[in-house]
Amino acid sequence: MSFRFTPLLLCLALGACAGASGAKAGATAAPEPGKAAGAPSPVPAPSSAAETTAKAGAEPTRGGPGWLGVELAKRDDGAAGVLIRSVMRGSPAERAGLADGDVVLSINGEGVASPTELRGRVMSAEAGARVSLGVLRGEATRLFAVELEGVPDDDEVMRKNYVGAPAPDFGSLDSVQGSITPSLPALKGRVVVLEFWASWCGVCHVMAPTLNGWHDRYAAQGVTVLGVTNDPVDVAGRTAGELGIGYPLASDTSGNILRAYRAYALPTLFVIDKQGKVRDVLIGYSTPRLREIEALVRKLIAEG
Repeated sequence: MSFRFTPLLLCLALGACAGASGAKAGATAAPEPGKAAGAPSPVPAPSSAAETTAKAGAEPTRGGPGWLGVELAKRDDGAAGVLIRSVMRGSPAERAGLADGDVVLSINGEGVASPTELRGRVMSAEAGARVSLGVLRGEATRLFAVELEGVPDDDEVMRKNYVGAPAPDFGSLDSVQGSITPSLPALKGRVVVLEFWASWCGVCHVMAPTLNGWHDRYAAQGVTVLGVTNDPVDVAGRTAGELGIGYPLASDTSGNILRAYRAYALPTLFVIDKQGKVRDVLIGYSTPRLREIEALVRKLIAEG
């Protein structure tokens, strides 16, 4: 069984996502930290800090919108070009040699003035096409030839960007319930199942019994299930009581960990091994994928 609702059917079925549109089937878009739950966005909202995100990771194909695989932002000084805030792992941009901090001045010889414009130009080019980017790196201007790929789905974006890489640090979290210290260094040597959730997220409510079961079965074998939410401690604690959540929970009202893990759709689940590396990512609820993840957890328990 796998939840594959349209946003409207999801809201009707679970009654907890009015005004939200899922980033994929079975997922609910999370609000940007500081925004109300009724106004979520699956990527960071346009701002002077970060305006738009191009997606990452797919096999090269012909036809369909092109994809570069970078996170873009306006330049702070208002100068021409578009800042590359980050290059996603396994993306066309990474293979072409683009780097964090580069400034894209032009595409195919024509200047670009905003992240939205660059993203539109990339998407209007077919997947499999080669584009030429004029890039400012430091004081030098260089040309990069990039072979675009097709736009991948959300799960593939997250797996490309995180699986096999060290998990981002948790930063400062407030404990809601549970006896653990909610920090990555404190959990080293344990398998961590990290869930991003919210009190208003109906799909998260569906996920809770599965995570409760994992907590009950595997905690004594070295597995920590940890739920992180942007909800205040009192709201998270009240919701945990209503849902019967028994695993540890923490609150991240600053939104720093949500941004570090790009958990802009809820629920988002990360599996982190004993050495602190991400081994799998799941967005939304899928019974077959949850079976795969539980099998992975059992395998990681047995690893040294």
